Amino acid sequence: MRILITGGAGFIGSNLCEHFVSKGYDVVCLDNLSTGFMHNIQDLIKFDNFTFIKGDIRNPDDCRKAMKGVNKVLQEAALGSVPRSIADPINTNANNIDGFLNMLVAARDEGVERFV
Repeated sequence: MRILITGGAGFIGSNLCEHFVSKGYDVVCLDNLSTGFMHNIQDLIKFDNFTFIKGDIRNPDDCRKAMKGVNKVLQEAALGSVPRSIADPINTNANNIDGFLNMLVAARDEGVERFV
């Protein structure tokens, strides 16, 4: 089983990565590190069943690359914060709407079993 966790270097995503790596799943973490941090996943880098891809869900090529061979996706990549969305609605929309759509299309094209 190969699981892609987007936003995997964030608080929730990194905990999901740690859980699934510890259960023996192959885990791919996609994160652009805009709000996530390498120190959240640093201990996972040493595991053979963990792959980190620095990429952005706004980039369809990054989405396709991360999706290769994936069975399930946990979509955690997003820009949270209502104040941020008011201050920067264009960037928030590009991340949370366009990026989400890029992930859905990449998952469909790869034949992913489950997208959460």
